[in-house]
Amino acid sequence: MKSQIKKTAITTGFTIMSIITFAQVRPTDNVPVPPARVAGEVPPPPASQRGGLERGHALKVLTSLNGKVIAYQTNDRYIYNRFTLQNGSQVTTVRFPEQLGKQLISAAAKGKSVTVKGFTDNGPDGLTAFQMASISVDGKQIVDTPPSLPIAPVNATSETFTGKINDFKRDQGGAIRGLSLDNKVEINLPPHAVGQLQPLLKAGDKVKVTGIKETPPSGVVLESGAPTIIHPETIEIDGQTYLLR
Repeated sequence: MKSQIKKTAITTGFTIMSIITFAQVRPTDNVPVPPARVAGEVPPPPASQRGGLERGHALKVLTSLNGKVIAYQTNDRYIYNRFTLQNGSQVTTVRFPEQLGKQLISAAAKGKSVTVKGFTDNGPDGLTAFQMASISVDGKQIVDTPPSLPIAPVNATSETFTGKINDFKRDQGGAIRGLSLDNKVEINLPPHAVGQLQPLLKAGDKVKVTGIKETPPSGVVLESGAPTIIHPETIEIDGQTYLLR
């Protein structure tokens, strides 16, 4: 009896081992075989790195333009960020970083002969212009360098501004993005609030706004007579106050 039990146990053990071994073995008919690689060959890059340079990081080829500075212009935030350059009958718009405005307007004033290195590109405003990388004037070179990190103003406290709506500030597509008040104050409205506030606002309405006054970074030059730009926190219309943050 004991001998029979022993034989049964051994047979069962072999059967279980066979099942486990069979379960661990997988057919290899459909397993792709990695391609043979020549000794010393550099492996191909990951798929995410193929196809050349990533979009938005293509190398820019710089060209040079010579001419005289005709005039400086501002963007829709009243900040000087471009000038017109004339060479004979050819007039080119040259765009420069906002933080270089003070330096450029001083060194490359209207009528100065300059050499500009850069590339043609579309700006955030959708306009095609020659993007400045560097400019040479009177033997001095000014180079486009990244702006330093802004330092948060210590006394950036919220203030209250009251006035009547004189006009609506619109983007190039005609969409409302802010309010111009009759006291040279401009209110930048956050996009999520425009659609809800638009039916409540009309020219001549009186509004009361709390918010923080925009302070231009170092080196930035504002247009003469530029309005005070406010980043609002609340706006009061017809006695009702709305949170805009």
